[in-house]
Amino acid sequence: MTSTRADQTALFAQRFPQPARAERDAALEQSTHGLARQYPDLVSNRTFVRWQVITLVAVPATVVVGGLVDLRVAAACVVSAIVAVYLLIMVVRLQVFARGLQASERRGPPVPSSIPEAALPFYTVLMPAYDEPEVITALLRATGAIDYPKDRLEVLLLLEEDDERTLSVLLDVDLPPEVRVLLVPASEPRTKPKACNYGLAFARGEFVTIYDAEDRPEAMQLRQAVEAFHHGGDQMACTQARLDYFNPTQNLLTRWFTVEYTTWFGVFLRGLSALQLPIPLGGTSNHMRTALLREAGGWDAFNVTEDADLGLRLARLGYQTGVLDSVTYEEANSDYINWVRQRSRWYKGYLQTWLVHFRRPSEAVKVFGLRGALNITLLIGATPILAVLNLCTWLCTAMFVIGVPASFQTIFPLPVIYAGTACALLGNATVIYVSVLAMAEYDDGRFAWAALTYPLYWLLMAIAATKACVQLITKPSYWEKTAHGLTGETT
Repeated sequence: MTSTRADQTALFAQRFPQPARAERDAALEQSTHGLARQYPDLVSNRTFVRWQVITLVAVPATVVVGGLVDLRVAAACVVSAIVAVYLLIMVVRLQVFARGLQASERRGPPVPSSIPEAALPFYTVLMPAYDEPEVITALLRATGAIDYPKDRLEVLLLLEEDDERTLSVLLDVDLPPEVRVLLVPASEPRTKPKACNYGLAFARGEFVTIYDAEDRPEAMQLRQAVEAFHHGGDQMACTQARLDYFNPTQNLLTRWFTVEYTTWFGVFLRGLSALQLPIPLGGTSNHMRTALLREAGGWDAFNVTEDADLGLRLARLGYQTGVLDSVTYEEANSDYINWVRQRSRWYKGYLQTWLVHFRRPSEAVKVFGLRGALNITLLIGATPILAVLNLCTWLCTAMFVIGVPASFQTIFPLPVIYAGTACALLGNATVIYVSVLAMAEYDDGRFAWAALTYPLYWLLMAIAATKACVQLITKPSYWEKTAHGLTGETT
């Protein structure tokens, strides 16, 4: 290991040669501004357009003015609107979950690849990492276990050029020949999608996928993805593998996280696919046709949930996304503060994504269809907002269950109170029941009791969503780093 940064930089350049300066500059410019050139209205380098700003100001102003005129009527209208949205979301989620459960029940054992070994296409794996010295060697070992011809596989390890801690670790590691290290030039925005775009500029594979620093993909996943594309047709641009955790029982938080992921990736995404609705991708193990990914503009370098945004962009361009029956194991976040940092970034990105794709609402309805636009609004745009409102609705529900004070009844009419309370209790019970069903579908009844304590998990979501709403205005493209390696495992 070298003693100074200059020595380390020189040694690294010797061991891991980089593209020529002109190529690097062109790739950096493309990774940052390429999407804006291809689809200027679909990049989140600006947060709001005019009508969105007007709405953001007008709605709360209208509520305040209405409250000053007649507090009882205004409160009844607001609560009634919230209850209606909650009920609509519950109906939509149940429909998607039911279709996903049917699709999950029909799934069988993995189908052996029908593609001869010699016909397997060249595949690129992008591995963005930043300040990940604790898990980088484990990631390389997991990637090395992938069952795919090494002469048709390239692994692009994408590191920030000023990430001294991770670079120091790599100097002591013997990398396999299929792994190539690319140093992303330090520039704003410092985001994962920008790093992935930089890697995409140098990718040679017909197909490309992403693995995060702590990922442990199943060995046959690339072969299964190629098989899925073979049967999916030319319009199939992407297939999303199921994400699960290798540390589900570490603590109560990891149990909640596991229940949530099993419900989302194991059942819910299958339902969206069966209903032919847009699929918001996960941040890892989404396998794509490289040519179609470039046609779609790559990832939005300014969006902090670039995966969900890309899934919607592929849908609006007329491409299909499938669900792959293969699992990638990740590290469930076991630290509560770290979890809030991660989830607030996800929620902020969900809001960014909705704001971008609904800059022209009539156009969004046209390209997604009325049903697709409604689902995107309810499942992506409304999710962070309702997570914030949950704090208020739970308080109101608790006050009603404990005993409604007279002053409370003077503000909220009793029919509204009853409707809101029923919605809160029925909605929570439904989500818990759905989560238990999802875990049972994957033969993991150990987590059923964790689903019963889900309301505590939603409290964390409310905190994260509140933080996300604030950061959407103050720091929209700020990438809040999630710490990995908290399990203490290194292999």
